[in-house]
Parts: sequence; C-alpha cells; structure tokens
Amino acid sequence: MKFSIIIEARVSSSRFPRKILYKIQRYSFLEYLIKRLKLLKTIREIIIAMPDDEQNEEIVLIAKKNKIKYFKGSHQNVIKRMIDAAKKFKCKNIIRITSDCPLIDLDIIKNAIEIFRYNNCDILTNGKIRSFPDGMDVEIFKLGSLIKSYKYAKSKKDREWPTWAMKKKNNKFNIINFISPPNLYWPKLCLTLDEYKDFLFLKKIITHFNERFEISCLEIMKYLKKNKKLLDINKSVKRKYSSINYLKY
Repeated sequence: MKFSIIIEARVSSSRFPRKILYKIQRYSFLEYLIKRLKLLKTIREIIIAMPDDEQNEEIVLIAKKNKIKYFKGSHQNVIKRMIDAAKKFKCKNIIRITSDCPLIDLDIIKNAIEIFRYNNCDILTNGKIRSFPDGMDVEIFKLGSLIKSYKYAKSKKDREWPTWAMKKKNNKFNIINFISPPNLYWPKLCLTLDEYKDFLFLKKIITHFNERFEISCLEIMKYLKKNKKLLDINKSVKRKYSSINYLKY
C-alpha cells in the first residue's frame, strides 16, 4: 500500500495573509514543514495543492527548490482541488496535511499509516474527536472515498474542508477516529499557524529547538509545561473549530 502526502497551501489567508511564507530563522514555515515531511522515507511523494492564481507563485518556487510536486486548482473548492491533484499524480491513498500545521509529529503520521494499512476504512482522522494538540492534525483516506464524498459536498464548508462531507455522512463512510495515547493528550493546546500571535508562539518553540526537523509532540508538550508563560502568547486567538468534540480521558 503506497501513500502520497498532499499539503493544502495558499498565501491568501483572510486572518493572516502570507503566514506560511513568514520566516522562522533559516526557513519559512512552509519550507520547514516540507523538510520535516521529507524525512518520512516510506512516502511515495509529497504534493502541494494550491489555488491557481499568481499570488501563489512563491509556493511554486518553494516546491521546486525542495524538489516536490505541485498542483494548481480551484481556489474555493478545495475538495475538487485535492481530487484533481490526486488524479493527476495517480494517488490512491492520501495523507492530508495542512500548511498551517508546521509541527506535525512524524511519528504520529507513521502510527496513523500503520492503523490505516491494517484496517478497512474510508478515512482515518484525529480531527473529528480532538485528543492530540491542535496542529498535530493528520487524515488518511482513499481517493475513491473522497470522490464518493464529493456528491455530498453541497455547502461552502463542505467544499472548503475536503473531508468534512465524508465525516458528516458517517453512515455512508467507514471512519476510524485516531485517538492520542495519554501522554500526548492536550486537546486545547493550539500549535496551528492561524494568526500573528501564533507566529510568535510557534517561532519561540521552533527556535528553542534550533529549528530541528525531528521535534516531537512530546518534546513540545514537556517544554511548554515547564514554560507555561509562553501559552499566554496566543491564548486570546479565537479558533474556527469551536464545534470540535474533545475527548475526555
């Protein structure tokens, strides 16, 4: 079973434009994410799926520099963009990563792959029920399942969040909810790059670890528990995902 990573990326964020192009030290957040993901040797390929407009040309340059594939597609209809990208590069099993999750733990991805590999499901997700920190988001699904879900993508939200229709129609799809082990349970910790305060927060974390590519979720959690004042940097940021279900251990 072969897996392809598709990264959703764009520079036209309404809350924080060009956020993924902001520099940490040597690297932008997008390039830092790519270099981390390239350490996954079992992955068939990495593809960036971006809107087809001129302002995303800087993303193309980053893709070329790092020798990964890219695809330009629909701006608003992200589910169609992902389907078209997967069809072009003949992907069968897709690992969905968003560009605003630069600290996604590679071991979490590896564990997700193994669970998906040995279970017959349409989608594996750790985002439907929140147990891992926000920013450790990974979803794996079959292209065929995503294509099947497209007919249920009626609303703007369905089209902007590629797997939303699949998770909403849970009677039509076999879903595995990937739950964190107790030592990685911190569902209200936000490690996503949504606003400028997140940039300051994530930069503090990554520079503490000298921009190392192999930073783990556990290392980050231990560091923040010892330096709790850092949590104040982005605690006032309001998230779009207030309806997410949180697991209670």
